[in-house]
This record gives sequence, C-alpha cells and structure tokens, in this order.
Amino acid sequence: MPAPGGQRRARGPRPWRTAAALAAAALLPLGAAALGPHEVALVVNDASMESILLAQAYARVRAVPECNVVRVSLPMPEDGSQPVAMTRADFEEKVFRPVQRELDARGLSTQILAWVYSCGFPTRVAADEKGLASPGTKDLSVTGATFVRCVWPSERDVERGLYVSPLFAGPSEPGETPAPAQSFDQARNAMLEDMPLPASMLAWTGPRGIGLDDAIAALERSARGDCDRPEGTVWFAVSGDVRSVCRDWQFAAAAAAVDAHDVARAVVASNTPPATTGPLLGCMAGAADVRIPKKFVPGSFAEHLTSHAATFDRPKQTKAVKWMLGGAGFTSGTVAEPYALWQKFPNAWIFPRMLDGLTAMEAWYQSVRCPLQQVPFGDPLAKPWAPDIEPTVEGPGEDTLRGVVEFRASLPGKNARKMPRFTWLVDGRTAGSGSVFKWNTARWEDGPHAVRAVVRDERGGIRHQGFFEIAYFVDNGGAP
Repeated sequence: MPAPGGQRRARGPRPWRTAAALAAAALLPLGAAALGPHEVALVVNDASMESILLAQAYARVRAVPECNVVRVSLPMPEDGSQPVAMTRADFEEKVFRPVQRELDARGLSTQILAWVYSCGFPTRVAADEKGLASPGTKDLSVTGATFVRCVWPSERDVERGLYVSPLFAGPSEPGETPAPAQSFDQARNAMLEDMPLPASMLAWTGPRGIGLDDAIAALERSARGDCDRPEGTVWFAVSGDVRSVCRDWQFAAAAAAVDAHDVARAVVASNTPPATTGPLLGCMAGAADVRIPKKFVPGSFAEHLTSHAATFDRPKQTKAVKWMLGGAGFTSGTVAEPYALWQKFPNAWIFPRMLDGLTAMEAWYQSVRCPLQQVPFGDPLAKPWAPDIEPTVEGPGEDTLRGVVEFRASLPGKNARKMPRFTWLVDGRTAGSGSVFKWNTARWEDGPHAVRAVVRDERGGIRHQGFFEIAYFVDNGGAP
C-alpha cells in the first residue's frame, strides 16, 4: 500500500404463526434495531444459483419481505468463474436502473433506505471497458456506485479520497468530537432527496472468497446474536506499518468510548489478538496479511486496512470476507488501490456506534468518510447491542378474515409522554400508521397475506425497532 499524496440466549427470527395460535395473547416480537428488514432491497442476480440461494437464506433469517427481493440478470461466464468488474454503463443499465424501476413499480421507493446485494455481482465498477482487466485507482466499488446513485464524482475526488459522505459523523482529526450515532431513517428525514443510497454485499463466493455454505452459516450466526449485549474485547492492533500508522490517531479516543460501555473493554496492542483472548467484539488491524482468530461474537465487526482486501482477481493479501470465517458478522475491503488514506477506511468509532445500538451497516456508513471504493460484506442488519423492543399487538383470533378488522399495538412500560411510532405493513408494503390499524381486507385479493406490526422507539438518540409478522387468509368471496 503506497503512502498517500456474558451473553443471553441467542434468538433468531421466529416463523409466521397463525392467528388462532395467538388469540387473546400478546404477539411476540421479531428483533430489529435501527434499520429494519422491510427497509432494505435485497438484490439478486438471477443468472447465478449461488446468488439466489444466498438471498433466499438471508431473506429467511432476517424476515426480508418477498416484495423487497429484486432480481436482475447478469450473465455468468460458462467456465464457472465470476467476473470481478463491470463498466459504469453496464452497472447503470443492467443493475441500478432496473432495480430502481422495479422498486418504483412496487411502490417501495420511499420505504427503502438501503440496498443489499447477494453474491454473484462484480465488486468493482470501472469507468469503461479498458478498465475491466485491472483495477485502477479511480474505480468505484459496486456499493460506492450505488451510494452516489450513478451521479459520478470526479476521478480526482475518488482517487484522493476528497469525496465526503453526507452520512460521515467524524471525527476527521484528533480531538474532534464525533457526531452522535444516527439511524438511516433519521438521516433520510433530514436530507430528503439528498440522501445517498447505502449498500452492502452479503458475501463473495467466487475465487478467493468463501463457500456458499460458509456464507449462509455466517449470516445465520450473526442473526442469532441480535440484542444479546455480549461482553468482550474490542482489539486495536498498531504497528509501524503505514496501514496502521494512517489510522492509529483514532484509537485512543475510540477506545475510551468503548470502555465507557459496561459490556466492553478496549485493547490497543502491537499485535493481533492472541489465541488466549476471550470473546472479541471487534478488531481493527493494519496489515496486508492477518491471522484471523475464531473468537468473534455474532454480529461483530473486523477488518484490516490494506489495498487488496476486495480485489478478488489478485492472489496477494488476506481477503476481507475471511473475517466472516472467524465469526465476524460484518467486514469490508477496497476494490482498487486506495493508498494509505484513512478517509477511505472505517473509522475506529464504528465500535462505539455499534455498542450504542446501531446496525452494523449504519455504524459503518457513519464511520467511513469516503466509502466509494469499499465494499461492506456480511450481515448489514447485525445488531448485538440493540435494545430488545417488544411490542404487544392485539388482533383477530381467526385465521380467516373478511371485511374490516382492527389491530391495536402498544409498547409496555413506555413513558406516555414520549410515544413510540407504529407502522403496519401488509405483504411487506406500508399500509397504515398509528397504534390502531383498521384493515379493510375487501381491498385485497382473497388468499394468504402477511400483516407486520413495526414499532419504533427512540432510545439514546437512535430509533430502534421491533416487529412481529402473522399470516392470515382473506376470504371476501371474491368481492372487490
């Protein structure tokens, strides 16, 4: 890299339940934090069976609504290899615009706050066909291209890391106080049409990546750690390597913020975590090659600032997705030579933000000043330190519904002076708001439907959420 110019029981999503099984009882919640599964678009390459299977697994473990899954078709080479790059024109024509049109057609554009790519997509976006063969210092990642919505920054700003993400919350220099943790919906409400489009990728399963089974296992493990508030160590590895030196100014203040949480302690040391280290809540290193300990708690974040962590067509350097094999729930790496510019890599404050309860994806985007050449991998909804939000919902006790039916939601123990927000979804689409939802089933086709109650509750400046989904059968005799 050149120099610049103590856990609780794990819980996973519960399956749908019938109304009869829950009659006269409070509906149990499905865990969710600041960013919810109904707010992400899950993008799948229909030409890749691995892309389809990984997306299906993630939709299952995270309860992503079916209507949020969008398929595009990027032809795969007949030799079974996986392309690592595509041109800007192809990305815009074959991925970005088709997905956006489909979300518009489904009425989901205002509901979606982020995109999540399955595997089976190139990680790098080159300016033109000349750049497909080898990564250039001005190339963007597929998630970076999504973030700017194909409004391409200048090549100078990309190469030198001068682009500043509107989601970045600092610090940018020693002694600067970072902005408070903020969820995506809060940022969108403030920025409106200027809100960028955060994106991540579930895994890379091509050459030098991880296997499909390993990727599924990593995502399942991450989901099981929701809201468990695990205890352990955040490890900052420092050395004389430029990969470490460019970022180690951040470590002392971030470590102090980590130590302020009662479940965590920070270690700043001249080596990576030894085998004797207890549970790891996260790791930030600076090295071309790393020994990855299998000590990470579900949903944790780990990475090593280096040039080729996400250039999967190059054999050298440890690849970012290998952290997922060690148990980390989220990681990231660059797709082109980034130089030793800290602006292009996660800031050490990602750990305090996750400990504050943000999802991994939200904490990551608040912690990267110039995310245009990075690809975040893993479970974007990982949230080990989010509070357990448990709504109570009263609704019909019958499995089959007709006419107008009423649901009521509440959040037990909540101070009435600071009311939570309730949203109701039918088949994944927003259908109502408020604590009372009157559903006119006659406006929906006869057949099975899913009703999801989502509650948002602001704690410590972050809007956390919990939800529960229940299946009904609508039978109005075919009446319009």
